[in-house]
Amino acid sequence: MPHPAPIVFVFPGQSSRTPGMLSSPDAIRLIERAGEVLGVDLRVRVGVDTHAQPTTNHEVQLGVFLANHLHLQCISQAGLVASYSLGLSLGEYNHLVHIGALSFEDALRLVDARGRIYDEGPRGAMVAVFPLPHSELVPLVERARKAGPLEIAVYASPMQHVVAGTHAAVEMLIQIIEEEHVVEVRVIEPHIPMHSSVFSPAADALRRVLERVPWKTPHRSYLPNVIGKPIDKPTADDFVDQLSRHVDQAVLFQMSIEGILERTPNAVFVEVGPGQVLTNLMRRWIDRPVFAMDADGGFEAVMDKLSMRGAHGN
Repeated sequence: MPHPAPIVFVFPGQSSRTPGMLSSPDAIRLIERAGEVLGVDLRVRVGVDTHAQPTTNHEVQLGVFLANHLHLQCISQAGLVASYSLGLSLGEYNHLVHIGALSFEDALRLVDARGRIYDEGPRGAMVAVFPLPHSELVPLVERARKAGPLEIAVYASPMQHVVAGTHAAVEMLIQIIEEEHVVEVRVIEPHIPMHSSVFSPAADALRRVLERVPWKTPHRSYLPNVIGKPIDKPTADDFVDQLSRHVDQAVLFQMSIEGILERTPNAVFVEVGPGQVLTNLMRRWIDRPVFAMDADGGFEAVMDKLSMRGAHGN
């Protein structure tokens, strides 16, 4: 028998939105339940019709949060339990539900408020840059800052980062990279400069919401994006502080994964959400098994592979 390996759930962010991710019968039931909680009809807003695409960041956040939760329900009902979990950006809110810090209903209300705040926040843009190491990206960002505020917003992997700031600064960075480097630079958010100082007014607005949330004592470690390491006994003040800073400070996804591997070197990672964005990212970088519930032969095939590896959770 293989040596038992601890399972780590990884919840993706809003860039993992895929057409039809909420079109199954189970998804419709979840959407109806969520609509009752929020007092609105969510079917059109989150794109149940595969031809309908959400038009606001608010709608995208709600849709991906619900899709991630749907995957969590499915994998939990199958009996798969994770020792740890974490989320990338929006996925941190699914992580909060998984560890027991928030009920699904309270997390949904919080994501609903977060999405509205983001749509009302300062304008800017975000671009993904890869493959380029941090040491080479930093001087390019510093040069582009001549046009306005600009920062590394997501440390996704050793060779992939997201940069966010004003439109002028982002455009200058794109020009510099295209003229001097043979790497890909792709706009992933044309309007909202998440995880950068430009978005600080949104952080202040969300903090006021976070302070009213009925936080619970979680039964697993909390792994916030902004420090990239677990907090074993988080308090309500920790959640408010980390999630408000999360809005206008960098997401340390790479450091978060490294922190998990320091604790559990034999971990097996499972992406719990639509698509396989994080799976593809992590497979290029870490020497551990990573599975996507929406790929690898489908849900049942992934469960079989995990069973063969002796993976387990506590």
